[in-house]
Amino acid sequence: MDGNKKFKEGEEKMKDKITLKGHGYFELRRKDGTVVDRWECSNTIVSTGKERTAKLLNGISVVSFDTIAIGTGDTTPLIGDTALEVEVARAVASLAYEASNKATFTHTFIFYSAEAWAITEAGVFTSESGGGTMLDRFTFEAKNVEAGTDLYCKITITVA
Repeated sequence: MDGNKKFKEGEEKMKDKITLKGHGYFELRRKDGTVVDRWECSNTIVSTGKERTAKLLNGISVVSFDTIAIGTGDTTPLIGDTALEVEVARAVASLAYEASNKATFTHTFIFYSAEAWAITEAGVFTSESGGGTMLDRFTFEAKNVEAGTDLYCKITITVA
């Protein structure tokens, strides 16, 4: 097909474009399940996440995003980020597909007696054991977690 084709009156150019958009929903909970704080924020899809997504589309990569990490870094997310600024915990997420092209990643981080953090960042990765490829990064106002609290994270990536 000729890439310079001229369109006749009434014809429309196809404008398909794939974008990834992330949304984070977080809850700080007491051990009895009582929600003491909840917040939402948007993310930055990073370059390595875009590259891995493209490789997943054609099978060049079969390693999917399946892990959530949290940390205490507070610099503004940048498209070139490859890791959280100061990671403190990472875990395999529960994965699901919601209607309307939404992939969800959820996990509840449980904190024990010697742990106390001011959590300010989160992201989705390909590896539970550290490193891996980062898909996205969120930053938010510091949320204090300790032995009496759990942190519920739900990250939704919409393909539009």
